Amino acid sequence: MSIDVDRGVLAGIASSLDAAATGLDDLEGGVPSNVDAGPMSAVVASMLSQVVNSAGNTSEALQGAAELVRTCSDYYGRADAESSATLSEIESVMDE
Repeated sequence: MSIDVDRGVLAGIASSLDAAATGLDDLEGGVPSNVDAGPMSAVVASMLSQVVNSAGNTSEALQGAAELVRTCSDYYGRADAESSATLSEIESVMDE
């Protein structure tokens, strides 16, 4: 069984994940520090806090996913290099 993986596509996926994480991080400055919703101010502020916390968690998850995609790309690259090694190259590594 053969698997063909385009490492350029993986790089694009990682880049998209990084961009999404950055986009969420960039929203941080747009959150109001005070909420004026009358008697519901505390409830609205609590909900806003939960949204901001979730956005932060999502950003971290996106960054982690991007790093995993890059790691997988590295593994595929090494596997390709190892599978294309000639017998002479393998012998030279074995002799070391």
